[in-house]
Amino acid sequence: MAVSRWSSVAWSCALAAACGGHANTIDAPSTPWSLSPSQVPDPRLEPGVTALGQQLVVLGGFDTDVQQGLDITQRVDVFDPTAQTWSTLPDAPVAWTHIQLVGIGTTLYLLGGLAGSMYVAHGESFVLETTASPMQWTPIASMPVGMERGSAAIAVSPNRIYLMGGASTANALQSVIYYDLTTDSWGQLPDLPAPRSHPAGMITPDGTLVLAGGLSGLFADSFAGDVWQLPPGATEWSTGLAAMPDARGGCMYGVIQGQLVCAAGEAATSALTYTETYDPLGDKWSENTAMPVPTAGTQGAVIASRLYIPGGARELQFFPTDTLYIYAPLDVVGGDTATP
Repeated sequence: MAVSRWSSVAWSCALAAACGGHANTIDAPSTPWSLSPSQVPDPRLEPGVTALGQQLVVLGGFDTDVQQGLDITQRVDVFDPTAQTWSTLPDAPVAWTHIQLVGIGTTLYLLGGLAGSMYVAHGESFVLETTASPMQWTPIASMPVGMERGSAAIAVSPNRIYLMGGASTANALQSVIYYDLTTDSWGQLPDLPAPRSHPAGMITPDGTLVLAGGLSGLFADSFAGDVWQLPPGATEWSTGLAAMPDARGGCMYGVIQGQLVCAAGEAATSALTYTETYDPLGDKWSENTAMPVPTAGTQGAVIASRLYIPGGARELQFFPTDTLYIYAPLDVVGGDTATP
């Protein structure tokens, strides 16, 4: 959500994705969307969300509404889609929202976020090795001074985690930084063509970074639909690419079969339902089946070609939910590539 600069009544204003196919059968569902009967243990708004192997991780974020004081939790919940059960990991070392959270192998990386009701940007970063005994969060290199952020687009290569744009305490950001897993250090790439908070992002197999949509500021009325690409070794981002059919910020995104899925999000004064898919090779968008309910203020993660969306809000208001929606386009006969 627009850096979640919400008022008490309304908004005041992220992976590496797993790509496993599913065989279609005559019993395939008629819609790619479903609501899991296994709700998130606590309502969540603006948490960090990622896949850790074949499990979904939901970390931090608001877990109460404005009447209850907008508490920010440190809880880390883990969902097993096969067993349909929730468990927990050690609490996060910080209480933040808009967290950049990444799972690689058996390791979680918590890379900055926003603190408190003033959304102060932090660059402190931590790692949790989930096979260690005892399990504990350990500090790693912090973001460079002046580069602290939350709500950045996230993309992952074998040795780097890229954070594209995002929000500082006061502004949307134009900078692109990355964490190097091998050296425990941060680096920087060419700036985006313009500032963006709450964008969607991915990396293609050849290493091209892709950024789509987002907000040009910290408020939902600054929604944008631009698409930019940065090929490996390029000194500036390519522009003039096919824009999103429905411009927005804060969509729940992930990569399914090499394409960027962007579901719901926010624009102007509304939470949205639009679901669209971008093919970076063909520079083409497809309009897909809309999410069943308007949703903003959370992130998504792909597990086995399904996009999981925990929590969020139905309007641009501080009312976290505990639902878990799942988008499974490959489970539908013929896929989901046309407007319903």
